[in-house]
Amino acid sequence: MGVRPQEAANTGRLFEVLRSYSLQHECGEELEPLLREYRDAVNQILGELWGNIEWEKRKVNGKRQWRLLPKYKVDIHSGEYKKELRDSLLQEWPYAAHWVDSAIKTAYSILKSWRKNYVKGDRKRRRPTAKRLFARAKQTLIKLEGEKLRVTVKP
Repeated sequence: MGVRPQEAANTGRLFEVLRSYSLQHECGEELEPLLREYRDAVNQILGELWGNIEWEKRKVNGKRQWRLLPKYKVDIHSGEYKKELRDSLLQEWPYAAHWVDSAIKTAYSILKSWRKNYVKGDRKRRRPTAKRLFARAKQTLIKLEGEKLRVTVKP
């Protein structure tokens, strides 16, 4: 769903609305292997990213306390690192390559959310994991044909 950035009232800031939908389907047995592989790929990426975290000890301002804050050993946002990650996942990936791209984006999003909550004190120093079966599909890879939604699964 393409939504243009809009100006928030009275703040002068821009924001973008992202819409996502849960879909009911009758292809449970057919889609379950894809959903399991996708979840496992997200968890594998999270494990790889977690392995690149160093814990840095920082003093809390105005207190006699220290906090352990996550810091990355390598630049996980570099194109080279993401390409290596993608290539390593694609070696034994039986489905279309765009699912790997989506899994990488999802894992980065989960880790970013975890880090934000950890710094605020709302999460523990434990690796986040994806537990439910789900998949995020890019808008450009979905086509609505009448009442049917077509999604590319295998190339």
